[in-house]
Amino acid sequence: MRVRFLKDRLWTPPEDRRLTVAYKVGMEETVKRSWGEQMVRDGVAVEIEAPPRATDEPGSSSAPKRVEAAA
Repeated sequence: MRVRFLKDRLWTPPEDRRLTVAYKVGMEETVKRSWGEQMVRDGVAVEIEAPPRATDEPGSSSAPKRVEAAA
């Protein structure tokens, strides 16, 4: 789920209380659906459409090629 944050938020997921994530106003992040839905209910984020992947765009290559560095 992709969300944009409307307020600063420290998030401690219920499934792992050892973890705390800091989100800032204006950040756009992909989060677990259960986390995102809770943040939307709390009014600190809104769901947004995810940006297209590079491979989804017409004419884009499947993956960048690796170039060996000359020694």
